Parts: sequence; C-alpha cells; structure tokens
Amino acid sequence: MQTASSFARISEFAIWVGAASTVVVVACATVAYAFGDGLLTLKYVLFVVGFALFGLGGLAIQPKAKRRDRKRVSFDTEQEWEIEARLAQLPPLRGMTIPFEKRVSRNVKMFATSLVVLAVSLSLEVVAGVSV
Repeated sequence: MQTASSFARISEFAIWVGAASTVVVVACATVAYAFGDGLLTLKYVLFVVGFALFGLGGLAIQPKAKRRDRKRVSFDTEQEWEIEARLAQLPPLRGMTIPFEKRVSRNVKMFATSLVVLAVSLSLEVVAGVSV
C-alpha cells in the first residue's frame, strides 16, 4: 500500500467534491421536478442551495480566531464519516492509505462543492439557455 501522496489527496478531494455535488444536484432536481416546472425551477433551487453552501463553506474556511470563546462554523470532526470510507474504496483510491489528518479539510471540500453547484446553475442558464 502507498502512503498519502499529493495524487491521493487530490483524488480524494475530487471524488468527495464530485460525489457531494452529484448528491446535491440530484436532490435539487428531485425537488424542482416534484414541486416546480422543471429546469427553470432547478436553476433557481441550485442557485439558492449553492449560495447557502457558499456562505457556510466561506465561514468554515475562515482561520481560527485568537479568542477561543467564539463558536465557529465547521464541518470537520475528529473521525471519518462512513461515506468517506466508502468513497475511499473507489478505483483511484483503492489500495492507497490516506491518514484522516492528512486529507483536505471538509470545510474546503464543502466550499468547493458550493462552487460546483453554482457552476451547474450557471451552466443551465448560459449553456442550456434556461431563462425566464
């Protein structure tokens, strides 16, 4: 088994962000088609959810304050989530060992996920021509 390399860290980051973005887009699409009129509603829902994730991710990636009495938004925990263990079994990461503390922060991953969701919303408007 290999240890944590830059390739492994980048691969784990890309797979995590891709999986999270896919889940968000599929969930938003389900809501948009169930309660709205299709792609236009999807574009708006993706924008709102992406903007909310952007705000939370932006707050989470802020450096720690010198004062310890302030609570901070953070998605980081001390242990691996079960879904992260499953994602580690996908082909690019299979056989590689990435210690939990060497991985890219979940806060950064969440911020990147928000950018992908906002990019999908933008591409619906610019590329697919979904507009009012």
